[in-house]
Amino acid sequence: MTKQISNAHEYADERTNVTGQMTPILGVSPDEGLALIIRGMVAAGSDRGIPIFADLQDSNGDPLPEDTEIALRYDAPGLDQPQVVSFIWDHIRPYRSLSINEQMDEDKYLDQTKHVLKNTDQALRKGEVPQVNVRDIDELQVAINSSVQIDWSNSKLYFDRNAVREV
Repeated sequence: MTKQISNAHEYADERTNVTGQMTPILGVSPDEGLALIIRGMVAAGSDRGIPIFADLQDSNGDPLPEDTEIALRYDAPGLDQPQVVSFIWDHIRPYRSLSINEQMDEDKYLDQTKHVLKNTDQALRKGEVPQVNVRDIDELQVAINSSVQIDWSNSKLYFDRNAVREV
């Protein structure tokens, strides 16, 4: 079954970031007995990565600053701290300059929204698809480092439905 994970989805937990440090704004954890497979390559666009569509705004309805960093992190029992599993974007320009509908346009802009997992090259060399497996005791986080706090009443964030599979 394919799922759309967003700020309105049952598995997603919206959070307010702490300014000046990499902290989660969204946590994703499946219900007990389930797991989510987040695929690091989708059959859309031409580049590798997980398409994540977002409109990230502050409490004034203004976009978060362009120099906001964003990354995917994985947290599980036994880890001292969440592990960054994607390459860190050093800016959120595509999220500021493109509407969510434009970001989803496979022919023009989709590749600009893709977050590449760090294990992509290693997985491909082994003939595997890069992915993150999120068990019911784990959490996948979208984390940012920004000088401004996100306001979820003005913001949206979606993982491409083709990148998320529930098992």
